Amino acid sequence: MVKNKFFFPSFFLILVFLIFFRAPCIFIDQGYWQIKHDSFYEYSLQNNFLKSILYIYDYGGYFEFTRNIITKFATYFPIFSQKISTYLTSIIYLLIFTFLYFSKSIFFYNKPYKILLIFFILLSPPMTPEIWLTPAHLKAYFGILSFVLIFQDFTVLENFKKKLYRSIIIFSGLSSIYASVIAPIFLLKFILEKKKDNFINFLCSLFPLIINIFIFIFSSNNADRFSFNINKIESFSYNILVRPFFGSSIPKFFYNKFNLTGNDTILIALILILIFFLFFAFKIFQKKKDNITILIIASFILHSGFVLVGSLYPNFVGGRYAVIPGIILLTLFIRLFQLENNYLFKYIFGFFILISLTIGIFEFKYFTPLPNMTECTNL
Repeated sequence: MVKNKFFFPSFFLILVFLIFFRAPCIFIDQGYWQIKHDSFYEYSLQNNFLKSILYIYDYGGYFEFTRNIITKFATYFPIFSQKISTYLTSIIYLLIFTFLYFSKSIFFYNKPYKILLIFFILLSPPMTPEIWLTPAHLKAYFGILSFVLIFQDFTVLENFKKKLYRSIIIFSGLSSIYASVIAPIFLLKFILEKKKDNFINFLCSLFPLIINIFIFIFSSNNADRFSFNINKIESFSYNILVRPFFGSSIPKFFYNKFNLTGNDTILIALILILIFFLFFAFKIFQKKKDNITILIIASFILHSGFVLVGSLYPNFVGGRYAVIPGIILLTLFIRLFQLENNYLFKYIFGFFILISLTIGIFEFKYFTPLPNMTECTNL
């Protein structure tokens, strides 16, 4: 009992240490992202509270409620605005981790799996430095949160907790375009399990999506968002299918070792996509009675398609775009590890989980692909 009582405070302190350890200078000085050069900050300086928290960046074309709140609060203390944005962002990280730890899930149903998920979100290769401790990229964390919310165990929730859960769905969707596009998966869950609670959850997830659709149609000025060329296939294969497990260092080593050309990498990318497509199809057929597997694969396909079509660049779908599909892919391997009875395949799934965390730990600070993004700028 005593051990259980002190486990979470100890674990929480470890999370705080790791967040600080990756880039202590961001807490002390500042990192690559400067809030005072941000359009959200400039708008908040010039407008009242209500207008500021309802601000929509027309080049983005979607609503970012939490970012608006953090930015507006930072404008009240201009001298400390950079620190305020950093510390409030880190607090939201910790609140999300705390929620994941204490929530009741049909997927992450015991403490080891919850801790594994939290370490994936904190340490795994998809969590690129580009999204580290910036309000601009909190939408990635809310997107992951909404994905996890799909697997809430409703049998243990009372009415108040159900309302709180649905409020989180709406809040997360209004704070992140990645969270709002998860609405079709809530619909799929209702189709698989026709329960009133699942239908209400879908309606709650649909509300932010409808708002973002209207915003995008009527206020977005980003006409070139849907441009595409063949190199995007290569970027997709590397950043979403390979990097979540092997990070950046190992694939780049083999790329340079074998002197691969553009045609070679495109061919390898297409083969990898085909392998994963057949793998998903086989697992859906094999685990067709496991709704969790179906929901994970559907979430991966949905988010992968969304970033593939909607990324700003015609030839790139890495960095912030690959975060959520990468994390979802890793969670699929957790689920396959949970279900697998054959020890050989269970060890294989376990190996991929272990290699992802191991490489993620090394790249977390010392072999990061974008070291300048976690370095100080004024030291």
